[in-house]
Order: sequence, then structure tokens, then C-alpha cells
Amino acid sequence: MAFAHPFFLLLYMCSPIPSQAASVYSPAVRQAYEASISLRIPEGRRLIQQELLYNPGNAAALLIANQQDFLTWAIQQNPEVYAGILARQEKRLQQLSSLTDNSVWVGYALAEVRLQIALSKLLQGNKLGAAWDLRQAYLQYTANSRLYPDFLPNRKTLGALQVLIGSVPDSYRVLLNIIGMQGSIKTGMANLKAAATKSNPFQEEAQLLLALLQHLVNPEANDVAAEAVLKLSRQSPDNLLFSFAAMHVLKKTRKSDVALQVYLDRPQQTGYLAFPYLHHMAADLYLYKGDFSNSVKSNQLFLSQHKGEHYLKAANYKLYLAHWLGGQGQQAEKHHNQITQQGRTEMDEDAYAARFVKEQSQPNRYLMLARLQYDGGYYQEALQVINKMPLRPETIPAERAEYFYRKARIHHSMENLPEAKRYYEQAIESSQHTSLYFAPYAALQLGYIYQEEQKPQTARQWYTKALSYKGHTYKNSIDGKAKLALQTLKKL
Repeated sequence: MAFAHPFFLLLYMCSPIPSQAASVYSPAVRQAYEASISLRIPEGRRLIQQELLYNPGNAAALLIANQQDFLTWAIQQNPEVYAGILARQEKRLQQLSSLTDNSVWVGYALAEVRLQIALSKLLQGNKLGAAWDLRQAYLQYTANSRLYPDFLPNRKTLGALQVLIGSVPDSYRVLLNIIGMQGSIKTGMANLKAAATKSNPFQEEAQLLLALLQHLVNPEANDVAAEAVLKLSRQSPDNLLFSFAAMHVLKKTRKSDVALQVYLDRPQQTGYLAFPYLHHMAADLYLYKGDFSNSVKSNQLFLSQHKGEHYLKAANYKLYLAHWLGGQGQQAEKHHNQITQQGRTEMDEDAYAARFVKEQSQPNRYLMLARLQYDGGYYQEALQVINKMPLRPETIPAERAEYFYRKARIHHSMENLPEAKRYYEQAIESSQHTSLYFAPYAALQLGYIYQEEQKPQTARQWYTKALSYKGHTYKNSIDGKAKLALQTLKKL
């Protein structure tokens, strides 16, 4: 099963803790945390090692040391360092388990370190081991919550897990419930909001999580989420992780020019953890606006720095597009071939690139340009391009269906709702007797439109229709969104 970029994993990271007993949130721990969360990892390591020499049983310091290893692995994904990082994480877990300081601080550190071990294993492809550690972490969080219900750091991470578990499709949620991992969007959001609105050392993290999860479960909150992460990034211009979060949400909400400016303004001094994926994201942003030269340069920079096995297919696919759209056929063909030769397919981006090579040799230029411009938020330009595409009797069904679907999405984003509805329905009609994903996606979007228009019965019909399609590429994703939308309708 493909999963998203590990940024969403980074959101479950450890945090420093106020002082009590042997586990002390000392000035050194606080400084180490601030350096680490900003991705100034060498500085953070130096500070936390000094603290651990002085107090090796400080759960707060062990937590920050684990955070540093986890961030390094999750961001860089260098397989050469994985074994050493996992061994150090397991050792810290043993140290925490043996502490006699039986307090909320130790319990919280146990949960966070266990979660980071689970996520580290998941990134490496060890799904079975990750599942076991994830369950143990969740049980620790819930035990902490019963003992210390007002401890905001625990509510932050527990709330995020509750939202994520509560938003998965029913078929998966039943299994999670069986093994004792119950989710609830409402309960999880309440926990997150408490940590985000009440003063505590992790308030900014909770605000970031809240914005990201609102964006995940509620499409209508996109603008609010984008504004929230951009504000956090601007408030902490030396925080590279916040810059990444802002880039990610702004890119997803099709605010490409703002996202690109965040990239250009990111902290670039020495002392920060190398973050190659930022260049890969920038390559997309340049591609959306038609700056093919800078898109190529950015992805080449990514490939020269990246040590992991993920995103290689995606980078070569985007290099193929940039060269092909820029009229460089020979270079385009080179990267087209490399899509199948390099990397893995666990990540969504890589899986899409692999499907592209398998399903078609060359895209429709009009549709590809319109899609890229739409993804970047350049709606007028996208509409001008797609309006130039001729529809002929010999136009293949897949291109005809995509033509109507792309037009619908563009008009939808421009709030031309009558036109959007018309083109969505034409996309559905053109996709009959096929397994194309345009029909279920169009039905899902029609549901969103009618829900926003306060027509719940009609919205419910379209969401149900979206669920009825079988065998298409994005079945799990679309079904999950449709079921989540149906849950919100029940509350109306």
C-alpha cells in the first residue's frame, strides 16, 4: 500500500518536557529541542549529549536524542544509516523502560519513542514490525491519557492518531478496533485543539498538526490550513521543518507562487540537516508554471543529493515531462526509460510514475499542460490551453473523459459551479464501460458541490455513486473520502 511523504510521519515527533523529578526540561534540553525542530541537527546533538552526560536518566533528553535520529532517517532515508539508527532507538526504549522515575514524563517518552520506531520501520518497508510498535505506542498514549488527562503533549499526539484512525475506510478501521486502536475524528480534533490553543511548550506543533489534519479530513478548510502553516513558517524563519510544512500545504492547495517563495526564502545556512526532497518539490512548482529549465535543475539537484530509494521514479517522471514539454525529446526518452530502472513504488508519487510508464507511452500535450497548470493554481492559463484541444470523433474515450474532467476541475476551482457540474456529468458519461478514475472522482466532486449548496440528499446520492465504481486506480482513496463525507452528512 502506497503512503505519503514522511513529512506526515514527522508530525508525530517527540517534544521536550517541563522539569520534575529526574526528568528535567533544562535550558540545554530546551535549546537542543529548538535546534532539532528547526533541523539544526548537529547543534541539537551537541547540546543533548552534554545534558545526557550530566543526567543520563533524563527522559526529556533521551526523547530529544531519539527525535534527532528519527528526523535524520525520515528526511534523508539513507539506507546505510538505518540499522544504526534503529539500534539506538531500541536502546533508548530499554533505557526509558528501566527508569524508576515512574511519571508522566517517562510514560510520554515511552510512547513517542515507540511511535518513532514504528514509523522508522514503516519507511524501511517492515510493515509487520511497524504495526506491532504502533499498537504498543497507541496503548501507551491511552494509558497516559487515563493517568494524566490534562497533559497536553500526550493529547497532541494521541489526538492526531485518533483523527487518522477515525478517517480510514471502515474495512481497515474494524481491524484497528479489534487490536485496540479506536479512532474518532471528533475526539481527536478536541484533543488537538486543546494542545493548540492552550499554552504549552508544544503549542506550535499542535497548531501545525491541527491545520494539516483539518486539511486532510475537511476539503473546505484548505485555505485556513494554508494560512496557518504559512503563518507558522513566517513566525519562525529559521525553522526549516516549518518551511517544508508550508511548502507542502501551499503546494497541495494550489498556491504555487507562494510555495515557491517559501522555498526561496528557506534557511540555507550551514548547520541544517540536508533536505533533498525540498528540491523535488520545487521542481514540481517550476513545472506547474512552465519554467521547464529550473524544474530540470531542481530535480537534478535532488537526485545528486538524495541517498534513499524513494522518489527516484517520480523525479525521473517529472524530468521526462519537463524535457518533453520543453521540446527535448532525446533527454525525455532517457528519463522515461529510467522510471522503470530506478527506485521503488511504496510512495504515491513513485507508484503513479510506474503506472504512467505501464499505461501509456506519451500523454496528450493539451491535457498534460492543463493538468499541470491546474495543479499549480494557474486556472486561467489551464482553461486557455484545454479550450484549444480539438475533440474529434476519433478522440479516444480516455482523452475525451479527461477533457471533460479537467474542464470541470478548472471551473470548480474558479467557482463557476454550473459549468463545473455540467462537465463533471459529461466526464461520468464519457467514462461509461471503462475503469477510468474520472467518473468516481467527478461523482465525489459533485457531492462536495451539493453539500456546500446545503443539498445533503443530492450530495449523499453522488457520494454513494462514487463508492459504486469498481476496479479503478484510486479506489481506496476515493472511497475513503466519500465515506468521510457521508459521515459529516450524518451530523447535518
